[in-house]
Amino acid sequence: MAPALPQSADTRLLRDGLAEDGKASILGARMSPALQTPVVTIRTATPADHDALQALEGAAPDARANLIQARRNFFARMAAYDRTRVLVAEQEHRIVGVLCLALTPVRVAGRPRSAGYMFNIRVEPGRQTRGVGTRLMNAGAEWLEGEGCQYATGLIGVSNDVSMKMVGALGWEAVARFDYLILDLTRFEPDPAVRIRKVDALGDPAHAAWRFGEVSLHHFVPRYLVSELFQPHPKGSYVGSLTAFGPGGSAWVSLWDDRVRRGLDPDRVRAVKAYDVTLKGTGGFRAFSAIAATLREAGLDHALMPLPHDTAARAVLEPYAAEIVEFNFVIKRLNGAGPLPPGPIYFDIRH
Repeated sequence: MAPALPQSADTRLLRDGLAEDGKASILGARMSPALQTPVVTIRTATPADHDALQALEGAAPDARANLIQARRNFFARMAAYDRTRVLVAEQEHRIVGVLCLALTPVRVAGRPRSAGYMFNIRVEPGRQTRGVGTRLMNAGAEWLEGEGCQYATGLIGVSNDVSMKMVGALGWEAVARFDYLILDLTRFEPDPAVRIRKVDALGDPAHAAWRFGEVSLHHFVPRYLVSELFQPHPKGSYVGSLTAFGPGGSAWVSLWDDRVRRGLDPDRVRAVKAYDVTLKGTGGFRAFSAIAATLREAGLDHALMPLPHDTAARAVLEPYAAEIVEFNFVIKRLNGAGPLPPGPIYFDIRH
């Protein structure tokens, strides 16, 4: 493992201020009571923490990804994964930080690997530089390592310099970048020259074999891709795929709708996630545009679509995006895992 981040004065105070028996140490005894820092403890969240966690989520300064992360049930995102844990940082009986974890069996360079995804790390405003985030990240990595994971993974906003500096000091590295596009569907026009039909990805064996085979060598593709990302309700959030054929090209888009699971009213939050996107030929984007217009006609306002960062693709899509949220995909190697081989990274739509 990478060496631990040298602890700040506040963190050392928490470490040194209490002896093993819980009583004040020599350092703590020398301090004036008014100067002593209340101890921060890390524990597993319980359902009783829900309201406090929702309040902490709402106080987060990084609100650019609101539509992507919106939910009324804080624990709703955990339902997409088989094994999860939520850690909270507590100070004087008040929650001041949170970190969510999910175990994600994946493939790296085509080989089965165990990985963990860290997400929704939040620290109460005013405490971001006091070591709370570092303690949560270290506790999360320790749990994942104990579960046998070779990698911890996460997404951090490209513009979030503070968090990138923190995880870098903790041994994490950025290995890819994604642009998460919030497409405004009103900017797409119907195209009578394009034929569109709804299909089930698993009901089209030729496409399934080609598409799933193509991504099988991507790093961090879910090991059980079909059962985890292409199961319809109630087991999953896959709601089908749309394929379009037009002059000079074709397009394929799969749709993920987890609004009900997140406690959102579909009549008010009219947005779904788009993934498994494939464009072919010079007319591929025209075919994709027709699909987007069809989604608008179905009553949706936005499509949330993550794509690997590519300047050419971004230049084409940017005029149609209400917002673009840029993320670094970061990893931390655990349990003696070697460097990640070169290769594309798969974006798990559950993230």
